[in-house]
Amino acid sequence: MNALADISFLPPEEYRAKVEAEKSKFIHPLGVKPVAQLLPEGNDARSDISADEIAGYLDYLTDISLQSKRDGELLWGRIQGTKYERQASNWVQSKMIEFGFTDVKKDRVPARRPLWRLDGLELTVTGAPGFSAGQTYRFNNALTAYQSATTPREGSEAELVYVGEGTAAELRGRDLAGKMVLLRSRGLPGALFHSARTAFSRIATGTYGEPAGVIMWSDVPNATQVAARVGSVGGGENIGLALPWTSINNDDGYYLRKLLDRASADQPVTVRLNVQGAEEAGDVRYSYNVYGTLPGRSGKYILYLAHVDGFLYAMHCNGGAVAMLLAMANHYAKVPMEERAHGMIFLFVGDHENPGVGATDKFIETNRQLVENDLLLVLRPEKPGMIQEVDEGWLTSMPSNVALPGQLMITNRSPLLIDLFRQAASNYAIATGDFFYTDPAADETNFHPPYLDKGIISAGWATATRYYHTTADGDQKLVSAKELEKMARAYAFIADALADYSKSDLEQGGVPYESENSIYQSDILKLMFGNH
Repeated sequence: MNALADISFLPPEEYRAKVEAEKSKFIHPLGVKPVAQLLPEGNDARSDISADEIAGYLDYLTDISLQSKRDGELLWGRIQGTKYERQASNWVQSKMIEFGFTDVKKDRVPARRPLWRLDGLELTVTGAPGFSAGQTYRFNNALTAYQSATTPREGSEAELVYVGEGTAAELRGRDLAGKMVLLRSRGLPGALFHSARTAFSRIATGTYGEPAGVIMWSDVPNATQVAARVGSVGGGENIGLALPWTSINNDDGYYLRKLLDRASADQPVTVRLNVQGAEEAGDVRYSYNVYGTLPGRSGKYILYLAHVDGFLYAMHCNGGAVAMLLAMANHYAKVPMEERAHGMIFLFVGDHENPGVGATDKFIETNRQLVENDLLLVLRPEKPGMIQEVDEGWLTSMPSNVALPGQLMITNRSPLLIDLFRQAASNYAIATGDFFYTDPAADETNFHPPYLDKGIISAGWATATRYYHTTADGDQKLVSAKELEKMARAYAFIADALADYSKSDLEQGGVPYESENSIYQSDILKLMFGNH
């Protein structure tokens, strides 16, 4: 135990540097290339969609996010309703015009709900066993990404207590009144689904006394910052207004926990939390929907959809999808209209991340006749291009040469679409789960009541990972332009294969989606979170 204490009680920066130095003694680059597509390049009509082009687009989007950080934004990224999100939308519009689109529109979208702006944040250890008089330690990577109660201007200083995962069993008999609570957050798999969402709600009831604040310790490895959320899935983030809170990364959490390991009644750990911010309404926060249209012979349209906003680097969610759709837009803009069987609409929505649905409904309101009468299919990639990492003890988050498997969604179980996605996965070596599900994710729910129920068919791969809303996508270089290239070509293959088919063909043998059976109204999420 003494041997463990000698090395494990280093402050986070020193601990991480020590880990990396030790790993470098055993880990050496191999340099293998990503698994290549099986369809020969020479036989691929989509070979002009290239990783280099996609990487250039993704780099530009990422730099917009980094500019917000350079400008001093505490909650940085292409944050919805801010000038950085609008800068990305304006750039997307300019690229489609550059590609030769003659019909490009940009609609202003006021924020549908008040959005959080973080104006000030401090988390500092003010006393701990082993600290000398006046010694402190400040965490530079704490983040409060969603709505929070604020502390007094000078902050709140209190004794730190650890409640584990904050289950009812761990909280039973505890008095948290006036304490600062360290809450372990276990990802299910990450910053979207995690155990602290339920636990925060349990603590916020006041059953165990009202804490001075809550520090959510995320278990996501190798993520410097985590833009986590609290409360229930589907818009419950407002419960964050009940208590001041912040999230910290895995290493920072271990450091706090280890300080508590040495604490006693006479020598507690004390911390100061200062959270300042406010909600801003649609008169201050607004986004754009940008969409370009390429007509085709049939008069029907395939709609491609991605959201431009995102937290932090916003490569995984959702810069990779924006970049690959831009490359596809460039590809199809070069195809003469008489050679396009169906038209295409490339829709880049804003106002997505909070509460988690973008402004697709605003697009519908503006283009209702087209959507009701002329929409063949919605194809939507979400969070593509993520590399599958090795996860073996100290090798955690070491990258591999394959993509993380996606989850395929086909709302109406169309046999034709199932077969086309199967062919696309084979031709382009797409890593995919060997299943599909039928519930629309995020923005697609807006194609159903209360907005529209006209038999819209939606399909596409989504990739959910523990790195969602973290800095690991950029810091660990986990988004692969080569995988995005394969995914973009796979979607284009499906669009091309649909040239000889109509909507009735897509409906044949299918089962219409029933919006009242959405996963968000089902018991499946209750069953998952009920264990916590």
